[in-house]
Amino acid sequence: MTMMKSINIQIVIYIILDIFVLIFSIFKGYMWVVNTQIAFLSAFGIVLLSFLSYVKNINKQIKTLGDIVDDRDYIDELDDPYELYEDDKKEANDKKSRVKISMKNLAKSKSAAFSLFRILGYGILIGGFFLLLKMKSFQIIPYIVGISVIPVGGLINIIYQRKLDRN
Repeated sequence: MTMMKSINIQIVIYIILDIFVLIFSIFKGYMWVVNTQIAFLSAFGIVLLSFLSYVKNINKQIKTLGDIVDDRDYIDELDDPYELYEDDKKEANDKKSRVKISMKNLAKSKSAAFSLFRILGYGILIGGFFLLLKMKSFQIIPYIVGISVIPVGGLINIIYQRKLDRN
């Protein structure tokens, strides 16, 4: 299954679950509708904007992938021009290289973790929460129900994808 099809299925699952929550909320009253929908939209905003942030980060890394140069520096090439002692060096520096790799991954993912998209998503969540508080219409149970659409939708998607992979 392609990535776009998988993403589209996930969005459809979120929308279907939100429709069920919306119908349920209509029977519970206006405050339930407002709380569940603000919570869902803000949680969905976080997921969507975080996804866009990581896609941007991955595309940036793919573009720079062609610019990667050999990790050997000038002194290494002078000492061992034919790479005869590379295996010995690799064994000695294995721990150091793992630390370097993890630090490089942290530096690369830092831009996605603190991107404007993600900050905007969390800003929407906090803004919606404070808007409900200011209007004196915040209710914790419907708010949690609205936010819970996202993890429940993710769980349903995992089960659905595994079922498709088996067939």
